[in-house]
Amino acid sequence: MLKKVVFLSIVINIVILAQLVLAETAKIMDLPPLPEGTVLFEEEKMFGYRGRLGGFALPPSKIGIIFDLKVFYEGGEPEFLPESLDESQSKPELKIKSIKIMYKKETKDLSFCGAYIILLADLRKCQTLTFMIKGKDGGEVFEIGANDTISNKREDAVYLGSVYRYLPNGITKDWQMVKIPLSDFYGPDMSKIYSLVFEFTEAGKGTFWIDQIRFHTEAMVDRESEIKGKGYLLLDDFDHSLVNLLGNKTNAYKRLPSECAYELSAEEKYSGQKSLKLTFDKKGSGWCGYYTLLNQIDGDYYDLTLYKSVSFMVKGKEGSETFEIGMADKNWSIIGDSLKAGPVEKYLPGGVTKEWQEVNIPLKNFGALDLIEMSSFVINFYKSSKGVIYIDDLKFYRKTEEDVLKEWDQGG
Repeated sequence: MLKKVVFLSIVINIVILAQLVLAETAKIMDLPPLPEGTVLFEEEKMFGYRGRLGGFALPPSKIGIIFDLKVFYEGGEPEFLPESLDESQSKPELKIKSIKIMYKKETKDLSFCGAYIILLADLRKCQTLTFMIKGKDGGEVFEIGANDTISNKREDAVYLGSVYRYLPNGITKDWQMVKIPLSDFYGPDMSKIYSLVFEFTEAGKGTFWIDQIRFHTEAMVDRESEIKGKGYLLLDDFDHSLVNLLGNKTNAYKRLPSECAYELSAEEKYSGQKSLKLTFDKKGSGWCGYYTLLNQIDGDYYDLTLYKSVSFMVKGKEGSETFEIGMADKNWSIIGDSLKAGPVEKYLPGGVTKEWQEVNIPLKNFGALDLIEMSSFVINFYKSSKGVIYIDDLKFYRKTEEDVLKEWDQGG
């Protein structure tokens, strides 16, 4: 009798544990609804039901998004996603199906295209989004975004950057899991998420499938461990997105008559597919350059106390191009300036050439910065000149145990 009671207790505990695990992972149709009183336009109420697929495009770009019963992730559980408003109100038998997205992105006349999945969900208790993905040919690329019920009305989604941020080796012909911390969606009201968005910003065409979209209450991404394992933080590889690999803004700055333009270019690359191309014309007055943020605008600043240097690859179109390197902490960011570590020739004795060279600058060379609250990295063109430079693989190297012990011995 005692054995039966113990066995029954074990079974009950297993069932309870299984229920807890399921409660921590939600399918789209099981997400909490929008808070009561959330304002929606009549069109949003009429056509915007949970699980609906949709697309947007300005010709000649094209988009297609459908449910696919033939290609799906075989290791997962089926999920009901409605194909009509009527179907969304009465669940039929679960079907095994994935979401198939087909795109053709053209560059002519500011053409664009993208796809979306409507959620109409309160995601405040969720920490991680995961989904399985595979491409028809591999190499398909898109930017990931989200709309809340306000930005959806403006058609102004918040984007995290390229899928390569979460799959460093890109989409392949095999199923892979994408893991996205929901904290990366900086800006949307997570209690009122209207849709997930997939926008195609790079010219090309492709087909890929998404399956097993899940939302988790646990954090499943440990970036600090990943950085520690590699020994560096890769801030930008300049391959796919005009936001960096922290999901933060990048831009050129200028005061006329000086000018600077930036773009991701396949003309030159040290690694990957592209590099950052800076075209500058520094006059006798005005200023110009480029910056990339370590923090979100109005967001938390980045702690670089565990890092020792900043590094990047550089080459010039003609050689002999010059610039200075700066960084800003919270205080320097507020006044719109940065502390400079000197001209590039200080770190490249032969100066910039037509060959790739690494610039490595100890963070202490930037002077009295508060490394706990860092804001940006800056390329500043300070001498009257014009030209083109290419930058690639911008990274920050972590201190090793030997570095920390050396600082301790020196009283640092």
